[in-house]
Amino acid sequence: MGWPLAYPTTLHMRKFTYIGTESAWDEHLHEGARQIDSSIQPHHRIGSKRIFAASAFDVTVSSDGAISCENIATWSEHTHGGEQEIVACLFHHLRARTDRTVIEYGSMATDVPILQLAAMQFSLPLPGHFLSQRKRFELSDAPGRHFDLALGIKGVGRTWHHLTEIMLRIGLPAALMETKKHVDFPSTREGWEAAAAHVELDCALLAIGHLAWLRTQGQANVDSKIAAVVVLEWLNRNGKLTESLQAKLASACGGLSATISEDRAFAA
Repeated sequence: MGWPLAYPTTLHMRKFTYIGTESAWDEHLHEGARQIDSSIQPHHRIGSKRIFAASAFDVTVSSDGAISCENIATWSEHTHGGEQEIVACLFHHLRARTDRTVIEYGSMATDVPILQLAAMQFSLPLPGHFLSQRKRFELSDAPGRHFDLALGIKGVGRTWHHLTEIMLRIGLPAALMETKKHVDFPSTREGWEAAAAHVELDCALLAIGHLAWLRTQGQANVDSKIAAVVVLEWLNRNGKLTESLQAKLASACGGLSATISEDRAFAA
């Protein structure tokens, strides 16, 4: 606990927006693709998916490692309309945050292509974070850019890690992530509430993973377990969560806090 950075470095305040989306297969798009190419398998082409929910979570890390969770916004078909309205709201949110780096996980393979297709269909200008033309020599995670944490962790290697594997390493219980892999398109009010809670939790877990990665890169003086407690406790107070998820978060924070205390006692 509290180990100093292993090499001299000057730390600066960093601002991030962690985003996540949920999408479902559009049967009309799928059938059109099948009519063009009958060899396409069901639920295979990413281009046949549409976004039905999205969240954005703003976090700032000060030069001394203090974590400030500032805002979380969520849009869904249940509350804002169809894919066009959801994507437009997300883009509007990001355009007001040019001083922040947008963070996702595995997004270059899924979220970004779907967002770009939606932007082309509905004539929506992309936020600057997603523009293909960037300044020369600009860092991949510079303010105003989009950064795929999964690619950052993978580097030049061949191994891909699931975000849940990072969470387990940090000490989060598997029970918190049992439903993380997939969210069905909701058909009830309760289902939409669960979907909103799911995408907000996704953003929080992404923030925890990214903050832990920043520490390994010497870019933030944070402790991964303490960061997890800070983020999850804030989400439990401020997120649009179901009662069952709130109980899971409280349990997870309790377990992490106990581990932190044990680590401190051992190091004393």
